[in-house]
Amino acid sequence: MSHHTARYASDYLVQEVSLPGEPGFHQISLAWDRDHPEAGGSCDLDPNACVLDEFGDPVICTLIAVAPRDMELALLIQKPGHRAYTMKWRVSDSGASYEEVPLRLVTIAAPGQDRVRLLVLNPDQSIARIIELHEMPGITRPFG
Repeated sequence: MSHHTARYASDYLVQEVSLPGEPGFHQISLAWDRDHPEAGGSCDLDPNACVLDEFGDPVICTLIAVAPRDMELALLIQKPGHRAYTMKWRVSDSGASYEEVPLRLVTIAAPGQDRVRLLVLNPDQSIARIIELHEMPGITRPFG
């Protein structure tokens, strides 16, 4: 079985995302097997907030620990070039049951420009927000 790890993250300091029973976060990073997304992966929730200078650079930041999560993805729906996955997670290495979270991972395969987004869902499953995710270094293989 081949393993091609996809690593994506949101911009830093996005408007806080609050999830029921979870710490809020200002940045999220995700890693999963690109060829076998159902095999699981991981994500990190960064709750830290910063004061920015005139150029938008962080000057002072809180020092709250990043919250790691083990993640499971399940294909929800697809159309040509688009796949949407439901997300479940648990505190990393806890052995606890995976809990569904109101987030959906969307991969878009387009010639020359793969894209990944995270959808933040309302309780009725409608989309509350879209957070564009950016590829982290080390990934060169497109979605297929």
